[in-house]
Amino acid sequence: MDYKQSMQEHADWIVDIRRELHTNPELPFQETRTSALVCRELERLGIPSVQLEENCVVGILAGKKTGSATKSLAIRADMDALPVMEETGLPFQSKVPGVMHACGHDGHTAMLLGAAAMLKQQQDELQGTVYFCFQSAEEVGGGAKTIVNYLQEQGGVDSAIAAHLWAELDSGLISLEEGARMSGCDYFKITVDGKGGHASRPDLCLDPIKPLCQIVLNAASIPANVITALEPCVVHVGNIEGGTQGNIFSQAASAFGGIRTFSNESRKRAKEALQSMVENTAAAFGAAGRVEFLAGVPMVFNAHAPIALAQEVIRKTGILELGEMPPLMASENFGEFLAAFPGFMCFIGIRNQEKGLVYHHHHPKFDIDEDMLARGSTFFAAYALAFLR
Repeated sequence: MDYKQSMQEHADWIVDIRRELHTNPELPFQETRTSALVCRELERLGIPSVQLEENCVVGILAGKKTGSATKSLAIRADMDALPVMEETGLPFQSKVPGVMHACGHDGHTAMLLGAAAMLKQQQDELQGTVYFCFQSAEEVGGGAKTIVNYLQEQGGVDSAIAAHLWAELDSGLISLEEGARMSGCDYFKITVDGKGGHASRPDLCLDPIKPLCQIVLNAASIPANVITALEPCVVHVGNIEGGTQGNIFSQAASAFGGIRTFSNESRKRAKEALQSMVENTAAAFGAAGRVEFLAGVPMVFNAHAPIALAQEVIRKTGILELGEMPPLMASENFGEFLAAFPGFMCFIGIRNQEKGLVYHHHHPKFDIDEDMLARGSTFFAAYALAFLR
């Protein structure tokens, strides 16, 4: 495969796809137009696909090279956008008020379609099957299990890979590092039950907001108190609900947040500490407190062998340059794939100060260096060829 020629051949089309997606973003679980575009392009390429629940799509490319050592590879891209009002001023800016591709998922989808196009041209050289996995609702923890379950029903895959365009990494670089790369996250809901009434008579009531606020403040101390200083841990609360009016004590108040860790032991200890803190702090105020742990996200853990092969592909092809970045406390439910199959998530740099591309993910002015899209597609294709050979 002539990688440079393939990049040049597909670059404009990949960018056009990205811009069409960027103009028409869709929120999690609403990606009907996006999944239709994916199906349209896969059909045009002659790649059969299946539509799954939650707007997920999987394209299937069976290689024509025969042999006894056939393998299978899943490549994943997420498709959903965010509830952000775009402020980029781009000519292809979002046409949907309050909805924006502010995390690069439009680029991920375009890159995977680009890889599908490149690998279709190399179908005779593939000894095995590639599953192109277009996932919905990553931002809210959806989609991944739907595709993982489908892959397991097909007998599983030998490896699963993904790439995230990353605004803290300079354009032209790719981070391919083994081990824990993104934290696991356990979401929680804290509820404090009190006794409602008029705010002028606190002696006749039990305000649940006071103990809840104390719990929220104290929860931030959990990493320092119960987790080794050598391991990152974050306990955060991003939403508090309680009360309807300033002169009314509510019956209950609640808070929503998450615990982010890099090991099962730290995960267990932090959850136990939070539960104890909630119950005992509420009790000190005469209230009742409880914590409910909601569906979480496994950490992204890159396996050694797939990373070693990916690094070799980069060194041999020169598609991108190897770069380094520290593990991230952000979470990504591609961890669901890596909990089921060995593989990796890499990070492709899109920061370009000369082009003014300096805004971080989820910012209203976030944008990506489109010159990296065809390189990302080519990396996927080159890896698939190396893996399936």
